[in-house]
Amino acid sequence: MADQGDRQRQAAILIADVAGFSAMVETGETEAVSAVRKLADKVIVPAALQYSGQLVKTLGDGFLLEFPSSLQAVKAALLISKKTASQGTSLGHPRLALRMGIHTGNVISAGDDLFGNCVNIAARLESLAGPGEICVSGTVQEQVRGRINAAFDDLGLQVIRNISDPVRIFRIAENTMPQLDPEGPAYEISVAVLPFAGKPAAADSASSLADSLTEDITIGLSRFRELRVISRTTALRCASSASETSLAAVELGVRYLAEGTVRQLPGKLRVAVSLADGISGSTLLSEQYHLAAGADITQQDALARQITQTLAGQLQATAKRRSAAIAAASTPLTARELVLRAKALILDTRDALMQCRSLYQQASDSDPGNATACSGLALTYLVEWMSGWGKSPAETLDRAFPLLRRAARIDPLDSVAQRRLAVMHLFKGEFSLAEDHFQRALALNPNDTDAMAFRGLSLVYQGMPEKALAELDEATARNPFHPTYFHWFKGLALYMCREYQPGISEVNKAVGLFPGFPAPRRHLAACYGQLGDRTAAAQECGRILQLEPGFSVSRIRSTLPFAKEEDLEHYCDGLRRAGLPD
Repeated sequence: MADQGDRQRQAAILIADVAGFSAMVETGETEAVSAVRKLADKVIVPAALQYSGQLVKTLGDGFLLEFPSSLQAVKAALLISKKTASQGTSLGHPRLALRMGIHTGNVISAGDDLFGNCVNIAARLESLAGPGEICVSGTVQEQVRGRINAAFDDLGLQVIRNISDPVRIFRIAENTMPQLDPEGPAYEISVAVLPFAGKPAAADSASSLADSLTEDITIGLSRFRELRVISRTTALRCASSASETSLAAVELGVRYLAEGTVRQLPGKLRVAVSLADGISGSTLLSEQYHLAAGADITQQDALARQITQTLAGQLQATAKRRSAAIAAASTPLTARELVLRAKALILDTRDALMQCRSLYQQASDSDPGNATACSGLALTYLVEWMSGWGKSPAETLDRAFPLLRRAARIDPLDSVAQRRLAVMHLFKGEFSLAEDHFQRALALNPNDTDAMAFRGLSLVYQGMPEKALAELDEATARNPFHPTYFHWFKGLALYMCREYQPGISEVNKAVGLFPGFPAPRRHLAACYGQLGDRTAAAQECGRILQLEPGFSVSRIRSTLPFAKEEDLEHYCDGLRRAGLPD
């Protein structure tokens, strides 16, 4: 309890510590301490000062910082994370990774230290963050949402010791994460799901859930065509004979291993899941989930889907990075190498789109039976339609159709080809055909959240924006690695619901990351136009006309597949109010 000399005030608290510090000490205590001191002097203190904060104290490898507001604390955390990642070598030590937690509330100042629930909650958030991650409370998320160039992953409610009410936790998705290719890995990824273990072994409910999760996650991952997943029986046989994770990877012939435990706790089950690189032994992902002890099969299935999507997203992210490295390091000769280089591109500019199209065309010409090359080539036409970069929208879609039909014939079990066929029909306004292909895609891969997102867009165009929001929210919740277009699809749905300010917040998450892509900027301009924000609308119009010099409302009106005339008019009205030429 604080004494009468203690002072109470409102503040935002950021707590950080160095991941893997103990291992660093084992290899060299003096060097480890020196590295942390340099980190504080060169990165943490300057970043705090830049956003009116201060370093309150240092405890070994940990730091406690205070800021006047949540926004300043989060901006400082993002800056610290960025500089820590980029300056490891220049600081003369191996790259350091920080875990950070941020909460805001009343703090008690006593001498040179801070106390109170706010500090305790920030410390707990830091402990839940992974290496390089930033976790914030729901209070902080509400205060900074839409004001920073980052997205948030909802990690749900967590019970914190000595705090009466559960705290909702969000993980900040740094700016680099949404830039990952949403279409799946280019480099082949091999993975085995090792048998989940029930703890204690005598707990029937834990053992039963462990068995079902092992089977469901193995099946779920196998639905992603670019993943090579070892069968459950093979994984069980090799895992039981291997004493170490690296040996299991060698015996199974895979690069990555997913494993987990189900622990019986009073009234609930705690599921811990990790994904490891079998060669380096490093952990790529570590998550915890909770399930009520009496949860029914529907809830268990939902948990299995969530874990599957999280693992698949992490594997796709890893594949994307490896594909980019391969493309940069070698000259593509085979169709597969051409596809690797194409998939490493981000299609946020016209030049990148044309480069990607050329690579996919070369791959298709080299290997006419390559379904991925055909489907990827078709994707460039779908992106061209969305961006408005093509001269004839109808001709653009017509060029995509035969390519997708060919890809679906070559590989009828590929959900991606079915999803893109659905998108092509959607852009043509053929909603029943689109829904048929969406259903096929989701039957082939129930964890295809990209199909769910485009299905949400379809609902917007059909005049059901409220249902679209529900579909997009579910897709976002199920995919922690969701691409940025989820945000501008949701922004359009909010616009059609007349929720213009929330729509701006959603679209800004995409625009900030891909400023050269014109489609979401139209939604942003329309929102500003309806709100009567002339200054912001004029700025957006200038950017749109710079990206699309020939843009006109009448041209876009002729292409958008709104089923209802009043919805089309509402959208075009926003563009006109913003000041775009008719």
